[in-house]
Amino acid sequence: MKLLRRQHGFTLIEALVGMSLAMVVFGATLTVLDVYMRQSNGVTKRFDAQNQARLAVDRIVRQLRNVASPLSSPKLLERATPYDIVFQTIGASSSSNPSGTERVRYCVPQDTSAGSSSNWELIAQVQTYATSSNDPWSSDPTTTIACPDLTFIPSNIGDPQYTVIAQNVVNRYQQTTLRPLFSYNNGLDGNSVTSGDLSSVSTIQVNLWENPTPTVTGATTEIQSSAYLRNKQHAPVAQFTPTYEGNGSVMLNAGTSYSPDGEPLSYYWTCLSCASGNTLTGQTSGLLTWSPGAGTYEVEVTATDESNLATTSTPQWITVT
Repeated sequence: MKLLRRQHGFTLIEALVGMSLAMVVFGATLTVLDVYMRQSNGVTKRFDAQNQARLAVDRIVRQLRNVASPLSSPKLLERATPYDIVFQTIGASSSSNPSGTERVRYCVPQDTSAGSSSNWELIAQVQTYATSSNDPWSSDPTTTIACPDLTFIPSNIGDPQYTVIAQNVVNRYQQTTLRPLFSYNNGLDGNSVTSGDLSSVSTIQVNLWENPTPTVTGATTEIQSSAYLRNKQHAPVAQFTPTYEGNGSVMLNAGTSYSPDGEPLSYYWTCLSCASGNTLTGQTSGLLTWSPGAGTYEVEVTATDESNLATTSTPQWITVT
């Protein structure tokens, strides 16, 4: 009978060598897997931050395109600085606010020199029509307003004081890398917008810089969009021409005045050099014959459109014979 072959196991040295080789292979595999997972998590965070930033920019641009101008004081922007903007727009309607008019503010907090993640946010604050007569935010760009403004209390119970609509925003990161969030079309650099310039703004550029790891400069992404203020009211152009008729009379014609928005105009004439009680100041016709008698007079006309925007013409000296 043939004996069964004997089965020998591994020696202790062979087992130790095999285990060492396995640990090296498994360690290298786990290192590669760990690097992959960290990179994958980083990419996921960047994608999530970019998606959040895009949604925030789309929200701002959509509301800017629906910007509303209050008829009591026609203006589209109530505050405009590189990192802070306030305007009225149309939101969701309700029984207490059928028109849906609301005042919104978007701002980025001032970061510290050391950097603080609590400041890497885009803040939104909303004031509903119920309290729109109160303006808590100054239009003066030299006036610093906290972002968010915690002194602002919403009129509706339960509404938040503010909402963070985007995180990882590095437009003002460590006070060194300053990238304006809002810039404007009126020839200004975005750092010198004044309350008097607000009426000339018709296009707003939104540039949101985000980075979930600000210390890694290569991970910064710029989300960019712009909005044309299609509801912007344009002030009328006021001008007039005199036609001399002799016998101390002149015909004044303001028919060359016009509204860029095509609105009807009303007129108000003023004689700047006449004594009180003259027969021109206060006249409201766009075409009239004025008989002040022979002399030289300084005259101007003010044109006003239906939105209550008014422009006064350049004064003219006219000589009546």
